[in-house]
Amino acid sequence: MTRAVDAPPSVPECLGAWFDLSSEGTAVLKTGKVELGQGILLALRQIAAEELDLSLAKTATVSGDTAVSPFEAGTVGSMSIETSGPLVRRAAAELRHRLFDAAAMRLQARRTEITAMDGNFHLNGAPTAETYWTAADDINFDVPITGQATPKPRQSYEIVGASPPRTELLERIGGGAFIHDFTLEGMLHGKIIRKPCLMAHLDSVDAKVVERLAGVVQVIRQNNLVGVIADSEYGLQVAAAKLERHCTWRFPPSQETKLTAQEILLRASSIDSVIHSDEGSELDQTSGGDDVLTATYTKPLIAHGSIGPSCGVAVVTEGHVEVWTHSQNVFALRAQIAEVLDVPPEIVRVRHMLAAGCYGHNGADDAAMDAVLLASRLPGRPVRVQWSRKDELTSEPLGSPMRVEIAAKLSGSRISGWRLSTRSGTHIQRPGWNGSVNLLAPAAADDAFALRADTDLPFHNGGSKNAVALYDFPQHVTYQFVPNLPFRLSALRSLGAFANVFAIESFMDELAQIANVDPVEFRLAHLSDERASDVIRRVAELANWSSPCQHGLARGLGFARFKNTGTYCAVAVLVAVEENVELRGMWAAVDAGLAINPTGIVSQIEGGMVQAASWTLKEEVPTDGARLTAESWKDYPILTFTEVPEITVEVLSRPDCAPSGVGEASLGPTAAAIANAVAGALGIRLRDLPLTRDRIIAALMSTEV
Repeated sequence: MTRAVDAPPSVPECLGAWFDLSSEGTAVLKTGKVELGQGILLALRQIAAEELDLSLAKTATVSGDTAVSPFEAGTVGSMSIETSGPLVRRAAAELRHRLFDAAAMRLQARRTEITAMDGNFHLNGAPTAETYWTAADDINFDVPITGQATPKPRQSYEIVGASPPRTELLERIGGGAFIHDFTLEGMLHGKIIRKPCLMAHLDSVDAKVVERLAGVVQVIRQNNLVGVIADSEYGLQVAAAKLERHCTWRFPPSQETKLTAQEILLRASSIDSVIHSDEGSELDQTSGGDDVLTATYTKPLIAHGSIGPSCGVAVVTEGHVEVWTHSQNVFALRAQIAEVLDVPPEIVRVRHMLAAGCYGHNGADDAAMDAVLLASRLPGRPVRVQWSRKDELTSEPLGSPMRVEIAAKLSGSRISGWRLSTRSGTHIQRPGWNGSVNLLAPAAADDAFALRADTDLPFHNGGSKNAVALYDFPQHVTYQFVPNLPFRLSALRSLGAFANVFAIESFMDELAQIANVDPVEFRLAHLSDERASDVIRRVAELANWSSPCQHGLARGLGFARFKNTGTYCAVAVLVAVEENVELRGMWAAVDAGLAINPTGIVSQIEGGMVQAASWTLKEEVPTDGARLTAESWKDYPILTFTEVPEITVEVLSRPDCAPSGVGEASLGPTAAAIANAVAGALGIRLRDLPLTRDRIIAALMSTEV
């Protein structure tokens, strides 16, 4: 049976799917969105509290629990505020309307005579004994939402637009809220031994040498799946290491290549599609020429690099499966667990727990599925799976390598034609995509659950996200999709936008230099979108763009509107460059429409800038042909705390505009800003990420020859 989940879920239409007022003094908002460290639950509570005229102290959330939460899409794509926000506002407005109607009946009064203060009803200004919670007894929460209740006007907002303290962080600081610290009575520990590369086949395994080790409960072998369960974490590590040494793998010839990831990407067959073409583009049919400027930019394989490894806990009994996970989409995971176990989804309960921050499809779903498959061998016994750092770096889905080629023609100081081609593997292999399970353990155990990487997200998403520049010039844009690369690829923060914006904004600086125009002025001259111009002007002011840099320092700037429909973000950086790049300062100006929580926006933008800086300066998954070879942070370094400079973010509030998500808006602009600053400091343009010490030295040496 197949339970595809790539179709969007239907929006729950009854109040009970969204709110619970059964606990006196608390309105509980139920949501399918989950907390990844981005503050989404607080923002949704602010929206609900605003519409209900309740203090935040009288609100709470239940999130990411398939037994309780509404069936919403996953927490992905910077869309939670854009999609869930309006749904919560609509449901909260309806709830308030019905509560007032119920209170009017109980007080035998006209509705216009009733007001409410923090959940307490007043009649003609005088307090009454009626509250939201007494009135809730008279409401049928199973009746569909009519949508006729009018939400509050934005000019009356008091809670939305504020930045209340994130009191929920106190629990996290102590560590008690995280899935890694979660325990159940009688819990066992398990591990799946992974293939050395995607297409490897297990020839043999000597299970007996492991089965006789102290503390080993069971060794599992099914097709290419090998696993072990032990009664302690230490015993598991000893057994798993020994089991891995006693596995013999066979590799097909296609996996024995010694090409780099970029070479594999470039040589593989692609499916080419024109995704945007303006009339009048002088480069539509141009193959080259002295007046056509060209450049190629590349982005490597990159990992999520979450500081905390993936973890999952499961208990399987007859008629019930319970799972604890940090997945971004508990409903999609539930569907795939049901598919693999061949049970109805209704008997599977998946609950989200906090973990280290991660944006995208990391190993969380795999760790949960690992735990489920191992627990299914020992009904009634909880099994916990926690990946190692090596597991993370060699088994989680990665961000695809990309290659962006751009050609442009300048007429004076104006761009008169532009041709861009972006080449990439898939950016979507999430559980349920295209009706496939897309998880490692089932794929190893049963060929019927093989991974699929033969499609990408629709145009202007996936690898083609932000491939069309926001600037005012005729463009011809092609997406070259390369299916079935020999790496496990899926969604990673900003998807293709990171490479595409890095390339576009780097090339804009190169063209500005040729035109002998300041990079800020060059961009503004090609923009009619005032919101775009405003963030560029403001970040230039924040970074003192017009002031000369001290000797040895240089500034750079990058800009994009995420998805060309979402948040506007401009980033500026100050760097010092010798053999390494040292970040001396970072600034951002962001326009996300109506700012639900300005401090939350600042935190999201800052986090994106730090991660993008790490990608830009350090991160690249090392490979040996199709094999991933990193085992520790030494092999895959990320930006350290001491390397992060002072960061300034300013939110340009637009209360008259719809709110937009900000989790991915700063990634591409940050990469371009750093690359442009490095070019300014060195007088040499580096177009291949990351901008490592070795690449800088090689570039400097090449200019001396």
